[in-house]
Amino acid sequence: MDLLVYFVSLMIFFALCLRILRAVHIESKFEKMKIWEIKTAYFLLSLIFAHILAEIMVKLSQLLTINL
Repeated sequence: MDLLVYFVSLMIFFALCLRILRAVHIESKFEKMKIWEIKTAYFLLSLIFAHILAEIMVKLSQLLTINL
């Protein structure tokens, strides 16, 4: 059950974080024409944030199942 919660949360939060990061415009922190590095930074940051949020969701689901 935890794996399912983690995977679904990871996919949802990855898409959400990627959209948020694109709205922040971190391209200004990179040199011009470094498209590969910018896309990699978006991907890795989104994955890191999504992993953290998915782990939080797993912990919350564990707390809720223990209390029930």
